[in-house]
Amino acid sequence: MTEATSTEWWSAVRLPALIQTDRLRLRPHARGDGPALKAVIDANIEHLQRWMDWAMYEPSPLDVIEDRIAAFVAGFATGPDWGYGIRLIDDPETIIGGCGMHARIGINALEIGYWLDSKHTGRGYATEATAALVDAAFSMPMIEHVEIRCDPANVASAAVPRRLGFAYVTTLQKNAKTPRGDPRDTKVFAITRTMFSTLSKLA
Repeated sequence: MTEATSTEWWSAVRLPALIQTDRLRLRPHARGDGPALKAVIDANIEHLQRWMDWAMYEPSPLDVIEDRIAAFVAGFATGPDWGYGIRLIDDPETIIGGCGMHARIGINALEIGYWLDSKHTGRGYATEATAALVDAAFSMPMIEHVEIRCDPANVASAAVPRRLGFAYVTTLQKNAKTPRGDPRDTKVFAITRTMFSTLSKLA
């Protein structure tokens, strides 16, 4: 692998502009989504601030949200981050959360992240959205493994990779901070292409 491809391998990543599951529609953030994204963030600030460092700066004015969306749009086209708004198929105008993939854990690997409106937790939506992202990741031949990382205290988040057949890899000790700046550990779960292929054959 050349130096250029090793440092910017993710430039070859191509993700779908629309992913649909039985109940969900995952669509990249687009211009015009500002009011819907602000609405779900503002309604969940306390919920999100438990786990998401970016939520500590909320609520933001609409123009700031719209600037953020413009950055999301550019990022989806070029990487190394690809974000989707999560919507219900029967309510496509309302954003109920976000998910995405990030090329920040090494060559030929993607990390998946997700969050949901507190009113929509406990229904399997995070698992459903994440499963769709795993499928999309392994549809690209260069992807060798996918990880999910989370705060050990976030039991609901840690349950998602377990449901999807990820293996627990390790707990990184005090390698990160909570949204409020306190040191915290990070649980790491991973699924390899071989594991994914085996699970797919068993399904």
